[in-house]
Amino acid sequence: MSWSKKSDVVLNFYLEEKISLLANQLSFNIVITDGIRTPRMQVNRMYAKLNKTPPEDLTDVYANDEFANEVMDAYPDINAGIAVVKKYMAFSTPSKHLTGLGFDVRTTGGGQGAPGKLSSSQINLVIAAAEQLGFSPFLESDHLHIGVPAEKKNQLALVFILGVLIWISRKS
Repeated sequence: MSWSKKSDVVLNFYLEEKISLLANQLSFNIVITDGIRTPRMQVNRMYAKLNKTPPEDLTDVYANDEFANEVMDAYPDINAGIAVVKKYMAFSTPSKHLTGLGFDVRTTGGGQGAPGKLSSSQINLVIAAAEQLGFSPFLESDHLHIGVPAEKKNQLALVFILGVLIWISRKS
């Protein structure tokens, strides 16, 4: 089928291509509720989970418990949270949203009249289609997060550049 996105969602061509591949595997439309994030946007999303009653435990959502705990410790200071995100971005990928390799699919209503609410069986179909495409789906409380792999040509380019840098450093 097809897909749409909320007006404030930022996507790159690569994500749009992957979302289209996923949507083409489905017999219903999907709504993309989030895409590429800045560190500030990332902290705002994480703090929104902490503002819920009861607050969500970020270690249940993020693979790196140390990262999640540091963000929770920084709460509610936005600038402290941003500093934590930037620190982790320097040596890892705390969220695929920060690298342009993640997007969210609406699973709940999204407000009165909002399209895209998915049934349990539709959520399972999205998860299965995402996995078949080599994506990494993760069901959160109100959406489905989907991570996509980096382009192979980008990985090869990085390996090549790293090799050149090592070669240059050995020559000097």
